[in-house]
Amino acid sequence: IKPTQEIIVKAIKYGMIFLLNYKGEKDKLFIGHERVIYPMVIGKSSKGKILIRGWHLNGWSVSSNRHMTKIWRMFRLDKILSNKPTGEVYNTPRPGYNFNGDKSMVSVIINAKFDNNPPQQTTPEPETPNEPQNPEGENIV
Repeated sequence: IKPTQEIIVKAIKYGMIFLLNYKGEKDKLFIGHERVIYPMVIGKSSKGKILIRGWHLNGWSVSSNRHMTKIWRMFRLDKILSNKPTGEVYNTPRPGYNFNGDKSMVSVIINAKFDNNPPQQTTPEPETPNEPQNPEGENIV
C-alpha cells in the first residue's frame, strides 16, 4: 500500500507501527529497503514536502551506510514505496521525543500524544499571606 498523508495521520493518532519500504536519495536499489518505524510526527518541509519523524526501530539505512536500530529518523512521504501495519501499537514516547513538535519542520500537521505526557510548565502564582483574624473577623494588626 502506498501511504497517504491521511494514513500516516491515523497511524500517529492510534500509535500504529509500520513496516515500510523506503527509497532514500542515496539508495541505488530500485526496490528500496524495509524499515520498521513508529511514526510520531508528520509535517511539512520548507520546500513543501511531507515529512515523517519516526522512531526507526529496525532496518537498513544507505545514508548511514549501515544497519540502523532504534534511532530517530526523518522520512519523506514521497519516498515511501509501500507501508504495512505490523499489527502492533506503541503507547509511550521514545527517548528524546519532543512533545512540542519537530524543529526540522516548518509546520506540524500532527504529533503523537500520550496519556503520560509531561505536564506543561507553569509558573506558580505567588502566595498571598493570609492575615490572622480574630473571631469577630477584624484584622489583627
